[in-house]
Amino acid sequence: MKRVSSLVLLTTVALLLMAMGGKGAGFERSPRVEKNFSVLVVDVSGNKIEGEKFSWEGRIHLDGSLGMAQVVVPFDKIKELTVGEKRDRKVRVTVHLKDGSETMVDVDADARCYGDAVFGSFMLTMAEIKSVTFK
Repeated sequence: MKRVSSLVLLTTVALLLMAMGGKGAGFERSPRVEKNFSVLVVDVSGNKIEGEKFSWEGRIHLDGSLGMAQVVVPFDKIKELTVGEKRDRKVRVTVHLKDGSETMVDVDADARCYGDAVFGSFMLTMAEIKSVTFK
């Protein structure tokens, strides 16, 4: 019985220690991307960050849903992103394209955007962003 209770205690402690790793731990630098996109990011509090090597979840495209369709929009085609309010776990993003057209895409609110600025690397979730202007 003592051996079983020791095993249960050890397992419980191990699980609790693993759970401490959470979402906020571990951001050290932005992911490396194959193409450099320079941007001006404005967060929901109005702070502006000029950055480069911008990526969405480490990729150089935005993906989300347009109605029932899953869509992928390459950064090469985007002039600006304007992020709307968070609803459930999504945000509605207005994608302003370089050709003058625009479309609305629903994106995971917790998706992370990364980049490098003069002060170092940055990371924001889509719900924390007001707009992204591609230079």
